[in-house]
Amino acid sequence: MHSILLWSALVFYFSGIVLMVPSVIRRSPSLSPAALGALGVGLGLHGASLAVRAANLHRLPVIDVQSTLSFFGFLVTLAFFLVYLRYRINVLGVFMLPLVFVLTLISALRPGPSFQSVAFRSGWLMVHIACVLIGYVGFFLTFIAAVMYLVQERQLKSKSPRAPYYRLPSLEVCDEIYGRSLIFGLPFLTLGILTGFFWAMRMWHGPWELDPKILAALITWLIYLFLFSARLSGSWPGRRSAYVAIVGFAIIMVTFVGISFVSGWHGYLPNLGRLH
Repeated sequence: MHSILLWSALVFYFSGIVLMVPSVIRRSPSLSPAALGALGVGLGLHGASLAVRAANLHRLPVIDVQSTLSFFGFLVTLAFFLVYLRYRINVLGVFMLPLVFVLTLISALRPGPSFQSVAFRSGWLMVHIACVLIGYVGFFLTFIAAVMYLVQERQLKSKSPRAPYYRLPSLEVCDEIYGRSLIFGLPFLTLGILTGFFWAMRMWHGPWELDPKILAALITWLIYLFLFSARLSGSWPGRRSAYVAIVGFAIIMVTFVGISFVSGWHGYLPNLGRLH
């Protein structure tokens, strides 16, 4: 049932993305009801697939790289709807939803092993995982806002603005999304790291503090803490902050996916994760 729901969600995601393109090209004031409807059904089916797996596992359905990508994709789609309802930015879907489709497709093609562990049912671990992923969604929006800001700024400085200028939001709106998503993501990542530390102290034995994924997560946290501080102080203009936000999200993706396969303590794979 989980796989059927996930593949059905993929069909509606793809349909929604295709139906969204004409509205973006024609610079319509809003996305078509058909596009929003297809994406909404896809989000509902995706959520149902996660609920079915959660019911089978009796825990948050995040047990390997594939299921984590699926859960992240679901949260990104939910964030898209929330931001779209607030700002009505059609082109936002072009930046966000193809990633959702790819992540969900990876999860559907390679569902991964459904291993379970008593340690993975800890409430602290569930809070840790949920908070980190929600924080990552916030920083993904920060990344998208930074990209739109840089593209729009370049168009404004050119003598003959091209198509992106008329489809992207203003610099003020890009900056507002950037700031709000940054302020949203940082507390969740902070709480996620703190709860992860608390859980690790109780469950792991050995020098887990030097685990590559933990170190990478701390580096990521410091980058976004710096961006947050720079925004409060007004010491960095939009362009430089936007570049750092893009680098920060690149590090997040390396931490999120790549390091998970080499982390002895923090790996998603059953033969790598050393849960005691």
